[in-house]
Amino acid sequence: MVAVLTELSKVVGQERVINAAGQVLQAAASTKQAVDENVAALLAMANLPSRTDVDDLRRQLDIVQVTLANLSRKVDRILSDDKEGSEERARSRGPRPRPPSHGPNHGPETRDETPGGDRD
Repeated sequence: MVAVLTELSKVVGQERVINAAGQVLQAAASTKQAVDENVAALLAMANLPSRTDVDDLRRQLDIVQVTLANLSRKVDRILSDDKEGSEERARSRGPRPRPPSHGPNHGPETRDETPGGDRD
């Protein structure tokens, strides 16, 4: 912006241009500040969050997300370590005995095999 004003003053050749542009920029900055304050006051009266409130919440949410990601990694690591430990304990104990099977269908016979007999 300063470069534009400098070039403009060279073209016009007067110091008045720079002074006038500076005054315009100062007035614009003051007006923007007043508008921002009024908008913040209106949002507060309407019980709505301001931009600052939303930015604060966004930062807090980012912190929660990072914490959750770290917690998730720790849980995964614990589960992985527990699974490896369980496998080692199982290998050190040897094979487990299998329960006895009950016939070819692996269970006691429960059907009524009477000829022509329908179950009631």
